[in-house]
Amino acid sequence: MHRRLCFTTIVVLGVVGFFAYLKSAELYDPMTHSFAATGQLSTPRAGHEAVLLTDGRVLIVGGVGLGWSFLASAEIYDPRTQRFTATGAMQEARASHAAVRLRDGRVLVVGGHRGRGSAIVISRTAEVYDPATGRFSPTDSMRTRRHKHDALALGDGRVMVSGGADERDNEGVYSNVESFDPATNRFRVAGSMRVGRYKHRGTGLLLPTGVVLLAGGATQAEEYDASSERSVLVSSDVRMAGQFSAAALLRDGRVLITGGYGHNSGPRTNAWMYEPNAQRPR
Repeated sequence: MHRRLCFTTIVVLGVVGFFAYLKSAELYDPMTHSFAATGQLSTPRAGHEAVLLTDGRVLIVGGVGLGWSFLASAEIYDPRTQRFTATGAMQEARASHAAVRLRDGRVLVVGGHRGRGSAIVISRTAEVYDPATGRFSPTDSMRTRRHKHDALALGDGRVMVSGGADERDNEGVYSNVESFDPATNRFRVAGSMRVGRYKHRGTGLLLPTGVVLLAGGATQAEEYDASSERSVLVSSDVRMAGQFSAAALLRDGRVLITGGYGHNSGPRTNAWMYEPNAQRPR
């Protein structure tokens, strides 16, 4: 029976600003449409990244812990034992970062921030986790420091890093794109999006055509061609929520985009469908 992991990370308890950080985890079974408890994280955390490794284990990395501590720690979930165990720590504590599995099975962790308010530090550094050694190693840094960005593995093995923001958040949103080449361990500027996007982690999707759909972070989606490093807006009469939306590629090539907030609106119950042939979310 195949199962998909779902990690519960943070819950708001009753009053604004009062957070409880959880170390619980659950497994979702699509056959029974139910959740079941599994092993607990070694460290309570929120705002972390979870990446499926090639051997079926899951890497959990970074985030924020108790007392607004910013975490460099990482751990591995093994579905065979249903246990979490600590692995090597990052060189740098990070939250609002992005992590992507590379073609060779290693994991790229890029950007993010540590600290709050006037003490916030936005990172442009990146590091690579090797499951064979359980260690992180620094690699080339991005050209732009950013957090709340998205990162996506491309068909040719490179990683596309899009958008995000500086310490001003919605007043410092980026439209630029960078790419990381694992063969050279280097980042390079890779064009620009039509609009700035942030808080859009996980909403960049590689379509069957090889084009990248940028579905979140703004009211309008766009298609990015990694070969030409050019982008075109998706024609639409609707305004999507943008920030913290979720997007999923369907079997027929369409993309479902749900929820989110932003642009002078609160949390949305709306859902939108991107149809590649019509190039029009509705």
